[in-house]
Amino acid sequence: MWIRQVEVPDELVGAARDGRLVIFVGAGASRDAPSSLPDFKQLVTDIGTQVSSVPTELQLKRPDVFLGDLADMGVNVHALVAKAIDPPGSAPNRLHHAIMSLAAVHPPLRVVTTNYDQHLEIAGRIDHSDVEVFRAPALPIGDDFTGVIHLHGSLGQHPRHLVVTDADFGHAYLREAWAARFLERMFSVYTVLFIGYSHGDVVMQYLARSLGREGRRYVLTDDAGSGAWARLGLTAISYPVVEKSHVALADALERWAELTAWGRLDHRRRIAALVEQEPPSIPEEISYLERALAHPDHVRFFTESATTAAWLQWAATRPEFTLLFTPPPTGDSVAEALSRTLTRWFIDNFACVAEHSPAALRLVRDRPWTVQTWEALVHRLFAQKEPIEDWQVPWLVIALHRAPEGRHHLLDMMLAEDRWRARPALAFTLLAHRTNPIPRAGLDLDSTDGAPRFEVTLTGEEYWLTEAWKNVFTPMLTDHASDLLDLGVRQIRATYRLANLLQPGFDPIGFGRSAIEPHPQDEFRDPHDMLIDAVRDSLEHLLHAEPQHAARQIDLLTSGPEAVLRRLAVHGWRLRTDATADAKVRWVLDQDLVYDLDLQHEVYLLLQDALPSTEPGTREQLLTTADLGPSPEAGATDSPYRRYNLLAWLHQTLPTDPRITAAFNAVQRAHSDYQTREHPDLNMYMTSGFVEDAEPFSPDELHSSITDDPAAALARLREFATADELRLTGPTWTGALAAMRGCVARHPLDGIRVAGHLLIDDDELRGALIRGWSAAQLADADQGLPDQVISLIGTWDLGSIRSQAATLLANGGQADHPTRWHDLASARDLARRLWPQDEVTGNVVSDSDTYLEAINHPAGDLAQFWTKVTAAEWSRQGDRWAGLMPLIETELDRMIDQPGRNGLLARCVLIASLRFYHGAAPEWARARLLPLLSWASDDKKQVAAMWRTFLMHGQYDDSLLRAGLLDSFLTTLEHESDVNDERAMEILGRQMAAIAVRSDDPPTPWLPQLTTKASRMVRLAWTRSVGRQLRGIEASEAHAQWERWIERYWRGRVESIPRPFTHDEASAIAGWVLGLPSVRAETIGLVEQAPAGLERDDRILGALTHLDLRPDASLWARYLAHLLQGTPADEPWMICHHLADIVPALHDGGSREVVSPVIEQALRLGCSAAPDW
Repeated sequence: MWIRQVEVPDELVGAARDGRLVIFVGAGASRDAPSSLPDFKQLVTDIGTQVSSVPTELQLKRPDVFLGDLADMGVNVHALVAKAIDPPGSAPNRLHHAIMSLAAVHPPLRVVTTNYDQHLEIAGRIDHSDVEVFRAPALPIGDDFTGVIHLHGSLGQHPRHLVVTDADFGHAYLREAWAARFLERMFSVYTVLFIGYSHGDVVMQYLARSLGREGRRYVLTDDAGSGAWARLGLTAISYPVVEKSHVALADALERWAELTAWGRLDHRRRIAALVEQEPPSIPEEISYLERALAHPDHVRFFTESATTAAWLQWAATRPEFTLLFTPPPTGDSVAEALSRTLTRWFIDNFACVAEHSPAALRLVRDRPWTVQTWEALVHRLFAQKEPIEDWQVPWLVIALHRAPEGRHHLLDMMLAEDRWRARPALAFTLLAHRTNPIPRAGLDLDSTDGAPRFEVTLTGEEYWLTEAWKNVFTPMLTDHASDLLDLGVRQIRATYRLANLLQPGFDPIGFGRSAIEPHPQDEFRDPHDMLIDAVRDSLEHLLHAEPQHAARQIDLLTSGPEAVLRRLAVHGWRLRTDATADAKVRWVLDQDLVYDLDLQHEVYLLLQDALPSTEPGTREQLLTTADLGPSPEAGATDSPYRRYNLLAWLHQTLPTDPRITAAFNAVQRAHSDYQTREHPDLNMYMTSGFVEDAEPFSPDELHSSITDDPAAALARLREFATADELRLTGPTWTGALAAMRGCVARHPLDGIRVAGHLLIDDDELRGALIRGWSAAQLADADQGLPDQVISLIGTWDLGSIRSQAATLLANGGQADHPTRWHDLASARDLARRLWPQDEVTGNVVSDSDTYLEAINHPAGDLAQFWTKVTAAEWSRQGDRWAGLMPLIETELDRMIDQPGRNGLLARCVLIASLRFYHGAAPEWARARLLPLLSWASDDKKQVAAMWRTFLMHGQYDDSLLRAGLLDSFLTTLEHESDVNDERAMEILGRQMAAIAVRSDDPPTPWLPQLTTKASRMVRLAWTRSVGRQLRGIEASEAHAQWERWIERYWRGRVESIPRPFTHDEASAIAGWVLGLPSVRAETIGLVEQAPAGLERDDRILGALTHLDLRPDASLWARYLAHLLQGTPADEPWMICHHLADIVPALHDGGSREVVSPVIEQALRLGCSAAPDW
């Protein structure tokens, strides 16, 4: 990247941007005024002069040794050096400020210097803020430091600590080696830029021992051509020196810091200003725009303004332009963003603009396109309402040839638009493309060991092809029937050729097409059907407009091997107006088509139309051919039915012809078991419909029959037991049972009347009676009727009606099952007898939803029944209630202790009513039900079923939580894999949120366990649910929660107690701000202390659009800027839409400086209109 007159390597720019750069500063940086300090050699010369020992040129090659010699002579060289480096008036120069600005622009600041002066830290404090300073030998760890490092000491400490003599250097780099250790670790981690050094400096000789040969190390120098830098393992970056002035270095660093500090708004303005002109020739501007084109945000600013041909040609020379032709590497989000932006820019501003189209076309015509480029172009052409213009034709043609493999609905939908009528040749080209045959996977009927099957279809979808034919091409038949006929025939033949290669002997088109003409059997269509329609309609048009030409086309169709084309030829012959009926029949006979199975339907229709108008001789010829039967085929067996079927069709067509009638009667006598089919012309016929399970009698009709003669009524019902259940209409056995159920529901005594006439195997009728009684108002009919029904049911074989009887008892007391069976002692006795000792199957079997299975199973129904009994007794006894009655407790205990599936299902129902039982019988519930949720059990699978049921359907209160349920909740956090149900565990998280906000007991004691034991999914569910809870309560209540536990919890998590927030958690907890208005400043401050972003479904932006943001505009701007910064830019969903409403409100309540960080992030997320909000 060119910066002023210096070309800075991209790797170095990237390291600075990413906070991985260390600037290493030497004495040369302090030479310019007002610093005006000498370099090391000049310093040594000055000191030697002062002590009357001027060094020779040889001695100046090792100035550290010379100073060491002076020290050995008793000269206090450290004090002299300190004095020489601290002259009056010496101050930081421009280069010092530039270095510190560049180091500070991307924190953390990291500067290392071998200089003794303090100009760098002074410049840093003047321009920025306090700068941490470390002085040798007390140095930090080299791979983890911030601030300014004085590697050789500084004036801020006693002069004896300065590294000046060879002995000092020996201590620093060899013996104690504190400088060497620091440098070794620093060079292993950071990219280093040296400033103010020459390769001959004695310091560089010592540094070389720590540099190594490989590394990310650079030096800014006016002597870049020297090979010494490479030998030191440094990449030299050249800057110009004019008349001994090094101002170009300061210029470059200042500009680098300025560019690096720019926000997106600054870059947008700069790019717009550059792009308003012609492409630049100044290296810095060229380099800047090249980097902009490679930046996922800045490239959008370029494409907003660069809309001239000159900029297209400039961009085409850049490597990023190749993304239009080569897909970006998978997972490379930067390349993917560049590809999207540049593709849209190229298509919208050049490919689809008449003025620039030729230049754009030259750039891409000979190169492959990415799918994205292809789709962008086709989208634009599709969205265009006007007909395709001449300059657009090449684009469409190339797009057709570059179309990705497979089907593409855009081209299909485009084909169906009527604008193509104005461009028939182009329309035919598109139609040919969309009707090209392609292979697709077929249904493998054999084992997987055999070769896979393939089918042949067309590139286009049937719906759009048919729409296109009806709306676009049918109106063209007047002028283009012959062309359309040729196109359709050509594509059909291509389909057959491909099919014969993949699946020889199978007709890919004709097999599923019952008739050439429109037919009800062809309601379910394939893409090929459109081609058949096209050839048929074109041929029919030609038969009317150009009959001779049509006749020639029919002859060509007849001569080919393709069955569908031959069928079309027969169809054409049938419709010919230039041929007599006799000619048509004789043509069928001459072509030997009478028994051609592939052509049967069309031949039969031709005979049906022509036969009534034929001469007797022609009919005689036809009967003779019919009597001969089908021509023998290799490996085929002659079926007499084919001859019978043909004669039946002829007789049906012309029943008045005595010879045809005689021939048919003869074959019918010979095959008396044959019957005429409903559709003799078709080899296959499909029908469909719905079974209506009609009832043979209305409830009132059946009631009347039962009143007259119950036994006879039952006998009539039993007649339907053998009815075909798959018949489409008419009464069925299912309908008969429904009639009985409906009758008994209205007239419950009818059930008593017919019960005495039931046979042993009438279990289904017994079930219908029970279901009818379940729905009946028995108490209204007779006070004693409920007991009578229970008594009657008890006399039946309970095993055969257990499910229906248990359901009757469980459903009692509901609106549609009004009888309160649980109040009856007889029903309780029946329930005891109904409990299944052996395993039984319910109406639903489900390993994933045990509760659903339970409420559809006799065991679960009986558990529901005894729960209703408990509720009824508790209500009846009121204040006298002393706990479970012995009968109830015995039955409940039996269910809890029952092994096997029956017991499991009953326990699922009981655990769903845990809160109820804990209220009704606390001690019993704690002793018998709560242990069902204990993970101490050996049967983890059963405990998991209990937890899934309870989490989905159970309830709790504070007393139950204190009784041990809260501890069980917390233990379950560690058993997510056992529960094995994401939805249930998310519910657990939401329930823990409700406990935190709504329970009388503060959650502080158990929050650490939630934080450390719960999975990410549960923690997120908990965090999001707390946010919803806070938004749903009064502000005063929310503030009470803040004081009770939220502040302590939130501040602890920010401080990593007991764990730091994950990005997802921090993003979710950011939503709590909306529910805590009384402490908005505090909560936003906490949000800013952890990386977070907006989540797709958190609704924060939507909520902000309904708030008055003006009073706290600065707070909301900070909040939004922080969350937007942590939001990925790959899929910004509705962010721009919401921000367009939010940002103006922030402007109304604050300054532009307050809102600018939000605008910056909006631009990053692709909201190009953000600066105008």
